[in-house]
Amino acid sequence: MGTTALGHPEPRATQRPQIGAGRAARRRPTWVIGGAILVLVSALGSAFWWSQTSDRVAALAIATDVPLGQIVTVRDLQTVQIAADSSVRYVPASERDTVVGQTAAVPLTAGSLLSPSMLGSPETPNAGQAVVAVSVDAGHYPPSLTPGTTVTAVAITSSSPSAPTAGPASSGPRWPGLVVAVAPSADGRGGAVVTLRMAAVDATDVAAAGPIALVERHPGES
Repeated sequence: MGTTALGHPEPRATQRPQIGAGRAARRRPTWVIGGAILVLVSALGSAFWWSQTSDRVAALAIATDVPLGQIVTVRDLQTVQIAADSSVRYVPASERDTVVGQTAAVPLTAGSLLSPSMLGSPETPNAGQAVVAVSVDAGHYPPSLTPGTTVTAVAITSSSPSAPTAGPASSGPRWPGLVVAVAPSADGRGGAVVTLRMAAVDATDVAAAGPIALVERHPGES
């Protein structure tokens, strides 16, 4: 310790506390926790994305309507991603070249998933019969429908003509038919395009009827 000119001892220099350093030290654990949470959220998001994409496969779907007996061209096809479900019959996108040039065994409707049974020699209806493809929403047909199933096509009407979706649904005209092919819709909403063989006059009415529901019935029932 030194002395002043008057002989008094020099005052000691006092050190000021570093307030900013204390605050930074208190903030640092918050930054660390926030960064850890961000990393965890990113990892979970990546895992979810991987689980969603790894369970999907590329399949062929119909891009444009193809009439019965028409040759399938490149522009008639499109590639879609579908869930890898073994219960759904589909044609892998890698087989596009083998599909092009084949004949539509049934009417192919745009937006439907292509299945192997829809290609080949067309089944010509008997005299007085016709083949018609109808788009059926999820919940309006039995999921167990397969070719050869006997069904009744029912026109869906509403009690509110000005707002079809507002009123309760009711049944309209009915037509018997036989399932020729079933193709799930490529949009993944659970609908399907079902090809039916029925009386020619009924097929014309079904095509113009609007929304249709299908009811499976015993082959011997009228």
